[in-house]
Amino acid sequence: MIHYIEMAAENFSNHQLQSSFKKIEHLPKVRTFIAYIDVVSKNGKTSRIYLAYEKKLLQEIAELFLDEVIDDKETLRDFALETANMVIGSAKVIAEEEDIEPFSIGTPIFEKIDYFDYPTDYQSTLSINEHTVIIATKEL
Repeated sequence: MIHYIEMAAENFSNHQLQSSFKKIEHLPKVRTFIAYIDVVSKNGKTSRIYLAYEKKLLQEIAELFLDEVIDDKETLRDFALETANMVIGSAKVIAEEEDIEPFSIGTPIFEKIDYFDYPTDYQSTLSINEHTVIIATKEL
């Protein structure tokens, strides 16, 4: 499943943001806007998918979509939720098309603005325009 989410994040970066995308090995010590979506696989297994965005990346996304500079936390929080929904939704479509690991998705939930410190089963750190995005999964 994480493979599809990473593919969707790369597609979002390339097509929506027209930005560079790369996996990075280390987890920088940076506060992030953390959202999650619970997903249920075809076999009934539930996992929580976390997406944590560095503030500057959310500001770039908000500016792209709203055509204005955004700095208020409430709007950036909303963009964390919407971006999580777009990425996980896209991953769901990719998984369905490949018919290997289809899953259903829940509603995005905003968790907090802080360092990403959750126990996870898998974690991937990405850099989009030199800004951090963390994708992590935890089976529930």
